[in-house]
Amino acid sequence: MQISQIFTVMLRTRSILILLLGALALSVKVEALTSDGKKPLHIQADAAVMDDAKGSSVYRGNVTIEQGTLQIKADEVEIITSDSEVIQIIASADADSKNLAHFEQLPDDSKDRIYADARKITYLVQEERLHLSGKATLRQTKDILTGELVYYDISQGIMSLKSDGQQGRIDVTINPKAN
Repeated sequence: MQISQIFTVMLRTRSILILLLGALALSVKVEALTSDGKKPLHIQADAAVMDDAKGSSVYRGNVTIEQGTLQIKADEVEIITSDSEVIQIIASADADSKNLAHFEQLPDDSKDRIYADARKITYLVQEERLHLSGKATLRQTKDILTGELVYYDISQGIMSLKSDGQQGRIDVTINPKAN
């Protein structure tokens, strides 16, 4: 195969992927439930280290977080704050753990929860972005996206997936909407 043919195939593949992701973005656009931010943040863990000066708290051991419809479960969770506002939540699984970090939330515009699982989940609260890395899966209703990395801009409904670049590939399943 000549270089020009390879380039043409790469462009076609990229165009198809962009169209699929665009269709998916339209079908599963999510905005966090507005009332969640007004509810108390409830955290349970085996241990915690809180540093008010740095605006950081780290919770270890079977961590569960709930705030309205938001639920996070992980081996370790770091919460970063600024002026008493939660800026970022980083949930991760221990290196030797068989479990993945877990995120779920009910969107404003849907009856269906969004679920995310990965070795590491970073939730940029004010920017409404979700970054999943390591065995990442994002799902809502029957639509499922998997890859090594999944980036989801919740407010814009834009998703980006990446494979590990070796044998792994991304996998996207988009199901027709029920009537």
